[in-house]
Amino acid sequence: MDCWSVYGIGAYSHPNEEWVRLVLEVSLSDELPDEILEMFDRARATMVYGCFYYPLFTNGMEEIYRIKEAALKEACREGNASRATIGKGYKSLIDWAHSQGFIADDDLVRWHAGRSLRNAVSHKDKAMLLGPNDALRTLDISKELIEKLFCAVRGKRQPTDASV
Repeated sequence: MDCWSVYGIGAYSHPNEEWVRLVLEVSLSDELPDEILEMFDRARATMVYGCFYYPLFTNGMEEIYRIKEAALKEACREGNASRATIGKGYKSLIDWAHSQGFIADDDLVRWHAGRSLRNAVSHKDKAMLLGPNDALRTLDISKELIEKLFCAVRGKRQPTDASV
């Protein structure tokens, strides 16, 4: 199991240690709520073990889609959303956060795409198998969107790659 491709089927291979490093490099800022950090870390750990049992890549990704919803709810609470707003569905929360300026116009379609993916994996009727490249990309995108959201809610500047 030591030679498989992080980029899907192909000639480029990574040893398991490289996969672990790639996944663990993607972590959320420790300034985020502890519950979100814990959930994100569990999903990452699941993905790490995907090199030993391939379906765990998919399980980790499915959990990340649900974590984004939990992060959005928490950010909306911090942004003083009403209890009624918090109790509405995922789409309504995305739209509310966007209306408050917490989700940028450029990111709105990405949040709605994530919601559609969450719905697809949470209400599936057949098995799905996704690979390491999909898992790593999902981690990267989710990290970016979650951190941007909390920075906007808290009125902080999003760190650039150079300042991280």
